[in-house]
Amino acid sequence: MVSERDDRAQLILIGAITLAFILLGIVVVFNGVLYTETLSSGGTSQSASTADTVELEVQQGVGCLLEEVNDDTGTTALLDDHAEDNITMFSNAYRDSTVHSTPAVVTVSYDGINILSGSITDVDIIVTYDTNELHFRRELTVGPGDCPT
Repeated sequence: MVSERDDRAQLILIGAITLAFILLGIVVVFNGVLYTETLSSGGTSQSASTADTVELEVQQGVGCLLEEVNDDTGTTALLDDHAEDNITMFSNAYRDSTVHSTPAVVTVSYDGINILSGSITDVDIIVTYDTNELHFRRELTVGPGDCPT
């Protein structure tokens, strides 16, 4: 009788240990799935916040550039040419400065200008941000007041 009880106790103990290992395996697999899902969704949100940062940097940079063009140029006829040339140079310089730090291509295109009383009030630009995960194209109206002081 004692041996029969011992056999049952051993079977219950083996069953409990087996059940514990199965539950532990389920927890490990579930945790791995959650970790993988977190990693895969983390890159996209990072790219989106980087695109927002790029937009702000371009807006402020072009705003400061417009302040300089207004200060340096006296005639209305030259403002348009100077603004377009400077925005093109800004686009090239910005792309060259960010190409080593971010895996993205940023392009700033000149789209139009508004001039009032011999000075630039604002310009229309198109900011394009391209990565493997995200394509971002935004049309912005930027003025000299967008330059942080």
